Amino acid sequence: MNFVKKIVAATAVTCVLAIANLGAVQAEDTSPVRSQMRHLQAISFDVGRRHVLSYFLSKNGLCDLTVLVTDRPDEAFTGDEIPALNTARFKATIDGGKTAHVDTAEGKSLEYVCATDAQAMSVRQVNQVAVASLPRAK
Repeated sequence: MNFVKKIVAATAVTCVLAIANLGAVQAEDTSPVRSQMRHLQAISFDVGRRHVLSYFLSKNGLCDLTVLVTDRPDEAFTGDEIPALNTARFKATIDGGKTAHVDTAEGKSLEYVCATDAQAMSVRQVNQVAVASLPRAK
């Protein structure tokens, strides 16, 4: 039970820090730069009109990833008004050395890579490209 309390406390602190730094890290289109995460260390960044907070737990050679995606608050927000934000939570278990993608409606994809020993993860933003083959002329 003590471990669960530590996880809840770490998540709460991370969320508070992410809210305090909302928009501080801006992900670039097709970024060759990979941001690194360690066990229970969150990363927070913007993807278009959405804000993303990710963290993972290392369990038996696996990365147990959690991704929270929310609307970015309107920058014109002022006063005591509380904005209505849509939030979604995604979970995935990724084998060490493997990759998972979280796609967005804006044509972006977040590429998460679990290190071979599952002690670290990297994330980068990539563009999704749809390719259609045209029928051959007869």
